[in-house]
Amino acid sequence: MAAPRVIPLDAPLGARIEDLDRESASSPAVAALLNRALAEHLLVVVPGERMTPQQMRDFSSAFGAAQRQLLRYKRSGEVPEVSVMVSTLMDDGSTDKTALRAEDWHTDDSYMAMPAKATLLHSIEIPSRGGSTWFCNMHSVYDALPEATRQRIDGLRAIHAYDTVRARNRPSERTSQEIAETPDVEHPLVRTHPDTGRKALYLNFNRLDRIVGMDREESDALLDELAEEARRPEHHFGHRWTLGDVVIWDNRATMHRVDVDYPAGEHRIMQRVLIEGDKPF
Repeated sequence: MAAPRVIPLDAPLGARIEDLDRESASSPAVAALLNRALAEHLLVVVPGERMTPQQMRDFSSAFGAAQRQLLRYKRSGEVPEVSVMVSTLMDDGSTDKTALRAEDWHTDDSYMAMPAKATLLHSIEIPSRGGSTWFCNMHSVYDALPEATRQRIDGLRAIHAYDTVRARNRPSERTSQEIAETPDVEHPLVRTHPDTGRKALYLNFNRLDRIVGMDREESDALLDELAEEARRPEHHFGHRWTLGDVVIWDNRATMHRVDVDYPAGEHRIMQRVLIEGDKPF
């Protein structure tokens, strides 16, 4: 079988992996190729067939150790490292909280002391149209900031929380045990990618509450200014799903969001795995 090929997308981030045998992904040579592609392109798309939760967990080992989904009710039966994300738009325009939260730009797990390195999302059932996932290159966002702004924010730290007044929608409810597992945490506002040394703006519109050492008004003003740059389309790529796709993205230097624009009554079902990460610096 031919070696996997990394084909960069014509976009601010992303690459497509062709000729990949998913069962061989965890071999040292292939895993090294995949992780290099992830660090360089921040997002990789792997087309293929639908996988069982066990197959997906096995495939994810190419990127590191899979961590357990925080919210117990989302875990996939006997494979607690795989969560099932079900979103259905109702006739009245309502949907579940997971989809509502995912509509705004965010990075996974920033409310944890050691946020996930990467996320794998696998399409199990997709709507007839809509439901694309969008990604933002936070290296290019940081690079696009004025020099004075970069100097101002380098070294600043921010509080990330499971729930914050800055979020447009409230998160899923936690059990008392889950609350105890997710105290507020502090992270750098600008983090350094451990594999490439590049700086990235570390934002999360759902979880970033405030900047340390600033009052609420000053903190909100600066975060809004930074968010304005991150919302610019020149930093974005939208992935239109086909059945069986696996998309892997680097949470250390990206944000993402979903379009909740698919037909009412149609399901959008994804399997997700989070890969254990390190403390941001």
